[in-house]
Amino acid sequence: MSRFPFPIPNGWFAVARSDEVAAGQVIPAHYFGRDLAVFRTVDGEARVVDAYCAHLGANLAKGGQVAGQLLECPFHAWRYDGVSGRCVDVPYTDAEPSDKARVRAYPVVERFGLIFAWHQLGAAAPYIPMPEMEEFDDEEWSEPVFHEFRFATCCQEMAENNADYVHFKYVHGMESVPAGDVEYDGFVKTVTERQEFKNKEGKVYPLDFVRKSYGLGLGALRLKGVMSFVSSASPVDEENVHIRWVFIFPKSMQKFSERMIKTFVEAIAEDVPIWENKIYIEKPLLIKGDGPIIEFRRWAKQFYGEQVPESPWIPNRVKRLEDSGV
Repeated sequence: MSRFPFPIPNGWFAVARSDEVAAGQVIPAHYFGRDLAVFRTVDGEARVVDAYCAHLGANLAKGGQVAGQLLECPFHAWRYDGVSGRCVDVPYTDAEPSDKARVRAYPVVERFGLIFAWHQLGAAAPYIPMPEMEEFDDEEWSEPVFHEFRFATCCQEMAENNADYVHFKYVHGMESVPAGDVEYDGFVKTVTERQEFKNKEGKVYPLDFVRKSYGLGLGALRLKGVMSFVSSASPVDEENVHIRWVFIFPKSMQKFSERMIKTFVEAIAEDVPIWENKIYIEKPLLIKGDGPIIEFRRWAKQFYGEQVPESPWIPNRVKRLEDSGV
C-alpha cells in the first residue's frame, strides 16, 4: 500500500549537478520513476532523455556515447537528438528512421550549478516559471556551496512542511510559533517573514526571510544581506526524493553565512525521522493555529495530472473551493 496518494508532480526538477556532466559525457540518472540519460553535447548543451533505446531497449546511459550533438546507442549506434527525442541517424542503413523511433526528451534549463528537467505527466511544454537570482552572477558573492540529501518521502509532504508553522517550535525548538505573509500568484507561492537568529553569545539578529516556491519541488530563498539558496526536491519515484541545496552568500558575510548554512542543514535532519515514518492524512483534523495547510493543499492540486491547468490557482478562488473540501 502506498503511503501517499500522489503521482509524480509536474514541474522543474534537478537531475544532476552541472559539474557532474562534462562536454561529450553521458551519465545515468533515475527520477520520475524512470531511468534517464543525462548528457552534454560537444557544444556544452545539457540534454535529458529516457534511457532505453526504441530499437531493442539498450540503455543509452550505460555505454552510450555522445556523437557531436546526438546521443549514440551502445548496441547498434542509433543516434538520438536530445531536444526532440527522435532518432535522426542509423549508420548501417539508408532507410529513414520511423517517426516512432524516438525516446522521451525533457526540456532542460541549466541554472545555479544544476541541470533541471521539466517533467509533466502529459509531456506538455513548460508552463511553470524558473526563478531568477542575479546574485549567482555577482562577483561579490561566493561560489555555490552544495548539500544533498535523499529521503523516503514525497515532494508534497516536504513542501507542506513550510505551511505547518507549529512544527517549527516542537521539532526545531523555536521559542515561538513563526508566522509569515503568504501570497499565491498562479504557480508561484511567496512567503515573507522575519526570523530571529541567536549567536553563541545570546545576541539576537532579526532577519528578513523570503521564500518563493515554483511548484512543489523548486524553491528560491533569500535571507536579506546574508544568504540566498536554491532548493530542489526531485522525485526519484512516488515515495522517495533527492534534495539538492545550493547556497551562496556575500563574501563579506562569510563566517556568519556559513553558520546559517550549518543551521539549515542541521534543521532538516530533525524532520527526517518524521517524514520517513508518517503517512498522508487526506482529511486532517486541523485546529486553530495549525497554519495555512488547507490553503497550501488547494494550491498544490494544480501540479498533478496530464492536463495543463486552464488557469493557475489564484487567491480569489479560495472561497469557491471551501465547500468542496480539500
